Amino acid sequence: MSRKNRMIISNDDGWIMGNMTSEVTPETITELMIDTYPGSPIGGVSWCVGNSETYEYETEVGERTGDGYEHFKDERTYWLHKNLYSLIESSGGPLTEITRQFHEAGIDVLPSMRMNSHYDVAYDAPGHGKFRREHREWLIGQPNEYIPRPTLEFAIARGVDYKFPGVRGHLLEVIFELFEKFDVAGVELDYFRHPAFFRVEEAYSNRYLMTDFIRRIRQRMDEVGEERGKHLDLLVRVPPTLYDSKRIGLDVETWITEGLVDIVAAGGGFMPFEQSIREFVEVAEGTDCLIYGSFEALRWALDEELLYALAARFWDAGVDGFYLFNYFNAPNEWKRRVLGNMVDREKLGRLNKRYELDHSDRSGKEYHSGAFRYALPWASLPVFMEETQPGGGSSLTLDIADDVETAKADGGLGSCTLDLGFDNLNEDDELDVRINGEAVAWSSMERSEDGWGYTAFDGVVYHTTMSERRVEGTVIRFDVTGLPIRKGENELLVRLIKGAGPHFEAVKLTEVRLHINYG
Repeated sequence: MSRKNRMIISNDDGWIMGNMTSEVTPETITELMIDTYPGSPIGGVSWCVGNSETYEYETEVGERTGDGYEHFKDERTYWLHKNLYSLIESSGGPLTEITRQFHEAGIDVLPSMRMNSHYDVAYDAPGHGKFRREHREWLIGQPNEYIPRPTLEFAIARGVDYKFPGVRGHLLEVIFELFEKFDVAGVELDYFRHPAFFRVEEAYSNRYLMTDFIRRIRQRMDEVGEERGKHLDLLVRVPPTLYDSKRIGLDVETWITEGLVDIVAAGGGFMPFEQSIREFVEVAEGTDCLIYGSFEALRWALDEELLYALAARFWDAGVDGFYLFNYFNAPNEWKRRVLGNMVDREKLGRLNKRYELDHSDRSGKEYHSGAFRYALPWASLPVFMEETQPGGGSSLTLDIADDVETAKADGGLGSCTLDLGFDNLNEDDELDVRINGEAVAWSSMERSEDGWGYTAFDGVVYHTTMSERRVEGTVIRFDVTGLPIRKGENELLVRLIKGAGPHFEAVKLTEVRLHINYG
């Protein structure tokens, strides 16, 4: 498949190897993986091959997960190791079989290499590779170094440090094997699992080392591609801004302008409403590099109206396609219908949507969540509200891709409602709310103490079954259909007017949602 026809690339975290507690056969792969894709717009799958320099495929140069262990403390690792070798015996190995089956289904496979792992894994566990145990001097946190906890420095300390030639050399061998040995469409370098590759104070100055690393991969991919008579794609998944990418040692702009990478999945999907993805699109103009907007199911981003808003925003910014993370096990009907709507740009324009603002309080400072926090810019929410002078308040920006005013004019718009979610808002508190300078009448508000909901995976079937979760809080709802909602950036001003009652805790604005309903 031409890479320009892959409207969606979906990551698969290798769950069929790492989460099964029963035998995995080629038939299992067909039923649980391949059969969930037919009829969907997904044209490529990036299949994760392992973590922490241990691998769940038939590698000859890396460490296979579980090798060297006679006994396993948990059932999943036992089955992972057993299934790895049973698939090698029956069909050549997991990557060989998965690639073959997806190829027959008309879907490209790009093995996904997680470029660093910062999971909280026991030092002697099979999932914590011997490469790190044998080369502790090559880790970001040095042997016997004291790093306070919880800090971002502590969160990333157990990852490998790419300033060391031994680290880069070892990982190059594994990456080369992925496209030299296997008949794949290319390789994904997942720089968002997890986004820390150097010590914090050395990352920016060491970015040239990662660019040289990328150049070596590009050169070898071109050599192998020429031998096979086809181009091999290099996909990179990076932080949500060019600035933050460069800050942590990834000079993505150079990678794009020098033609080193073919596809950039911009952002990890945790800040999709506030990410300035247009800057990636502008850098890629005049090059052959494709820019994909990133979706992360665990943001949470499973509600259809939210997904349609994100899709519209990304298309409006000029992306070439979408990249999905943690959606791999969604049912086939969901993939066909919801993803189909997301890529049908004509239909998408008049589908109901829910625009939101993003959060900075959903990533902590522990291990992999700390690595995410390290690579992310700050978001708008939450806002601790204090009373200000008239004309003041918290100024927020909603980026809207819908042409609401045209829909009003042609009768296509049903309604626009604004939901503001609060903690600790007293009954006698009031708000001064303005959209693009025009006041929203406080007298028109509806107040609810039922909180707000979102769809999430419920764990009944791994990353498949979904149900609603509720967040406690006060919701203030306004009908803003009559106010001007611009296509593009809209200023939302929220000012707290405290009532006479006591405030024992700070008033906090924790959720902002704009619902656009058609017809």
